[in-house]
Amino acid sequence: MLCGGVLLAGYPWAAWLLAKNPRDDGRWLTLLVGFAFSLGALTLVMFWEAGLGLLFDLWTITLPMALLALVGLLLWGRQTRSEESGTPTRNSHWLRKVAGGLTILVSATILFNAAYWPFSRPDVLGIYGRYGRLMWITQTLVSFERDDFFYQTYPVLVPLTYPYAYLASGWQNEYLAHTISTLMSLACLPAVYLLARMMAGWQAAWLSMVLLALTPTFSRWASSGYVDLPMAFFFTMSAIFAWRVWYSGHWTDALLAGAIIGLAAWTKNAGLFGVALLFIWLVLAWIKRGLGLKPVLSALVALAVIAAPWYIRNMVMAGMVVPPTAWTDQAQPTLDNLLNFVTHPENFGITGYAIALAIVRVVIAAIRRRMTFEQRFILFWTLPYFVVWWLLLSYDPRFQLLFLPMLTVLAGIEMVRLWQLLPVVWQRRLQVPLAVGAVIMAFFVAWNSIEFKGELLREPFMGDDAKRAIVLEDR
Repeated sequence: MLCGGVLLAGYPWAAWLLAKNPRDDGRWLTLLVGFAFSLGALTLVMFWEAGLGLLFDLWTITLPMALLALVGLLLWGRQTRSEESGTPTRNSHWLRKVAGGLTILVSATILFNAAYWPFSRPDVLGIYGRYGRLMWITQTLVSFERDDFFYQTYPVLVPLTYPYAYLASGWQNEYLAHTISTLMSLACLPAVYLLARMMAGWQAAWLSMVLLALTPTFSRWASSGYVDLPMAFFFTMSAIFAWRVWYSGHWTDALLAGAIIGLAAWTKNAGLFGVALLFIWLVLAWIKRGLGLKPVLSALVALAVIAAPWYIRNMVMAGMVVPPTAWTDQAQPTLDNLLNFVTHPENFGITGYAIALAIVRVVIAAIRRRMTFEQRFILFWTLPYFVVWWLLLSYDPRFQLLFLPMLTVLAGIEMVRLWQLLPVVWQRRLQVPLAVGAVIMAFFVAWNSIEFKGELLREPFMGDDAKRAIVLEDR
């Protein structure tokens, strides 16, 4: 209950800020921004308390969070937000039911896996989870005096949620900690939905979300405890506000874009690349859209306040901004990896083919000089990441999770446009086969999202010791 309240503490601030902007994109946007704010506030409170020499304690962390929530409530006051409006067509209503049901199915199994099993993946046991446990035991950040200090320069938004979960539980409750990090990953789904809806409407929104949910690599890593998908959540949310500020020019959109990309950099070093992309985007908006100085400064100050202290600390205490842990000499910039959305269906499934087809459509549009603004926007936020991955980091396909949600938005938009080109008679004929195929894929993905299925089926009510023994044996 306490963790749930803390994770909602940022909602009043989100509602207050979004209410200042006449544009209304619905309650889900407020919830996601509030969730992002809560995670950022919780971990930054812990970071600054450690910097001031205060030991981690449940109430020295929770009380400042309660105070922040109270101030947010006072600022928000009685402001109300208009509800989402519009009556969907029959087809969009049908699509919503199918997409929503499949997404809930996959999300539920991912959450079950997180809540049932303790941490099991190598980097979680060796880095993120281990550092979380050390911070819980020592009640402060891990010292740079340790010989593995390279990993101590990794941003700690996700690992800092682990000691708080342990403090709130009174024991090393990896099941709660596992669930919190998994919620960050699953938040990519509504973020994708919102971005696609803003760009292309309801059908693209639902399709983009279900494409992400049906991606095998997404379901496998969402409950891993790794930081890739949590960073992807913040990165996608920042793109939402970058899109909004292009049209609104409003300082709150710019501030939120900057603050949330700052949280991405506070989650994973790769978020710094997103910071550079946002800066370029703001410059483009200033040149082409007449974006004012106040929005630009709002974004830059917000991201600096959130992300800069951690990297300044790394430079002062470790002599580096980011650690040299990207094994670029192992990169494999081959044709197979260049086309990996179709050459590795075990990772991307049907979503990979949809992304590849969408990219082909974008290339054709570029050749004909008919690219839409939506296509340009998504390429701006994803192509640089893909090029860096292919040239320098293609030894690990997991890193593609950072920008995979954005690519599913492109796929969703382009698939809807292709669908609309079909004659109505063919749309009717294909609806049932496509729905059946999606259901089959959803059950396959849901099944694969649960770890240690044999042991689970043999003894579903095993205790903590038995679960940890299974996890350690698997290593």
